[in-house]
This record gives sequence, C-alpha cells and structure tokens, in this order.
Amino acid sequence: GVPGGVTTEDVDPAVSRGGLVYRDPGKEEYIATFKGSEYYCYDLSQNPIQSSSDEITLSFKTLQRNGLMLHTGKSADYVNLALKNGAVSLVINLGSGAFEALVEPVNGKFNDNNWHDVKVTRNLRQHSGIGHAMVNKLHCSVTISVDGILTTTGYTQEDYTMLGSDDFFYVGGSPSTADLPGSPVSNNFMGCLKEVNADHQGKTSHIRVDKLPTRLERT
Repeated sequence: GVPGGVTTEDVDPAVSRGGLVYRDPGKEEYIATFKGSEYYCYDLSQNPIQSSSDEITLSFKTLQRNGLMLHTGKSADYVNLALKNGAVSLVINLGSGAFEALVEPVNGKFNDNNWHDVKVTRNLRQHSGIGHAMVNKLHCSVTISVDGILTTTGYTQEDYTMLGSDDFFYVGGSPSTADLPGSPVSNNFMGCLKEVNADHQGKTSHIRVDKLPTRLERT
C-alpha cells in the first residue's frame, strides 16, 4: 500500500522514480507523496505574477518536525513556508526586510500524520494617511492561518517588488534548501501534500500535483 490507506491497485502513478502522486478513490483529489529527495519546480519567468494581492493554500500531512513545503523568490523578495519543530513557519520579505510568523497548534504538534490546512494571504494597499511621511507609502498585510489558527502581521514599505515575479516556485523542497533566503530549515518535506493553489488577484493557478510540469531530484 501507500500512505493514506490507498492500496497499490488504486494508485495513479502520474509521477514515478521516488515520488508518487495518487488519487484518493473516495474523493476527486490528487495527493503527492514526498520522501525528502524530490520536489516540484515552476518557472515563473515565462508567466510573471503581477498583483497586489495573493493567496496561497495547501494541505499537508507528515510525521516530520522540519521540512520545506513551499518557496518562491530571491534574496530580497521571497516567501518561505516550512515546518519548523512541528510548527508552521512563514518567512517573508517583500523588499523591506524579512520577518517570520510562527503558527503553533493549541495542543500537540502539526506533524501528527493528520491533514492540516494552510492559507497565506497578502494584500498591498496605498496609505490613506495625511502628511509628507505618508506619501507614496504602501502597506503590506500578511496573514497566515493553519486550521483556523491565525497569525497576522503588517508593515510599511516604499519600494515594492512583485512576489516571485521572475523566479522559481518550489513545492515540497528545492535543490539546496539550506541555502534558500530566509529558510529556517535545511531539509526537504517528507510526507503528503494536496490542494496546492496560488491565487493572484482573483486569477487562480491550480498547482495540481497530478499535473506539475517539472520534477527534479537532489543528487
């Protein structure tokens, strides 16, 4: 059998060689299994993201305390979502310095081999304040929730760079996770991911794990 109680007869091997994507026969959803060496990579340079609001959602299930679930962006413009000591960590930098939001469960840890739902939203607004100090200032509000547990943060910046507009979008890991900007962990994700979606100002990119275009393995 494979993780999630699905037998080998039910598996749709859309991805082979170390990683496995299978369809839950009881639901119309695809689930990707990661063993720590594989990951998915999108090249955003061919389809740049230009939006003032973003929403990223995914569901995960794992027994591991640490692992990279998602990363996009470079040194001064990135978003990093990971499991850190059993809590969900969001490290984000949109041009004016990095900050980290850590969501911890009320009881236990998130690495309990049950499904957990993550939502990250970002909204950019022009300040409505009065005075020279407020001119051309943009306020960025970022919210992360895990199973309804909310952490919200906001900050002001002058120079705004579009999220991941010309870089790679990694899911489940990367070729060198420890070297990613802002990464709180050094290892790739081990477990299952499903329903990975990125919504940019109402335009949803369904990152369906059964149709991910590129899959690489670390050597």
